[in-house]
Amino acid sequence: MAALATAACMLLVYVPLSITHWAGIDVFAIHFAFFMMIPYGLGIITGVHAERRQLEGEASVKKGLHWIPAFIVVFFILIAVVDSVIISFATTGLGGGLAQLILPEPRGEDVSKNVSSQFTGAVSNNLQDEEKQFDEYVVKLNEQRKRGWKITGGWDKTPQVNQEGIFRLKPKDEKGKLITKAKVTIDFRRASNMKRDQSLEFKETETGVYSAPVTLPLAGCWDMKVLVVKNNEEYEIKGQTEVATMIDGKLVRPECTDGEPDID
Repeated sequence: MAALATAACMLLVYVPLSITHWAGIDVFAIHFAFFMMIPYGLGIITGVHAERRQLEGEASVKKGLHWIPAFIVVFFILIAVVDSVIISFATTGLGGGLAQLILPEPRGEDVSKNVSSQFTGAVSNNLQDEEKQFDEYVVKLNEQRKRGWKITGGWDKTPQVNQEGIFRLKPKDEKGKLITKAKVTIDFRRASNMKRDQSLEFKETETGVYSAPVTLPLAGCWDMKVLVVKNNEEYEIKGQTEVATMIDGKLVRPECTDGEPDID
């Protein structure tokens, strides 16, 4: 009865709380299973203990809980503690003195000396999460291919970390004419640190030419998503760009390894 009451109290508290602070079905399933396992397991152990007291007498159980169920309880407590520490490091990051003690020494300019470890997400476009969203994406992609637009452009000079550079784009229609009076945006995305992502809107500085000053804070490979909108017609492409840095007086530009960009 005590185990059943504990499980019922857990459901009454945790289920509404998880709904109002939803973190995903996987997080809910893990917590739900663990919270149900605790009263269930302890209910079995204490139930057997009480049954022995009735069958064998008070003297046979004076020594308390048998070492085997006690070991099981300690085992699951250790699992809970270890998993809690791992989940905490994965979600909030590992920094400070503990990070310097555990994590390896940084070897490049891509990271600062104050190293931290944090799960940033493995997928930048979670289209698989929503089937409807994916279907809409496929429809737009087919329409875009029929439209036949093309985008050219790039940097005015080799981009360097924390240095402003001008990025220009020239969108053209299926006949090769420059597209004017459009809305042009570029999302610069950093796979290793999504907090560094930035979205910029480009202005038409010349007829059919769109440009904007861009400063990227980390060296290495950046993913780009270019979006051109004209009269409710959209054209989107994805690409990559490499940001250089000075190492021993030489300008080093790491190459992207995620495939070739689809922008000329």
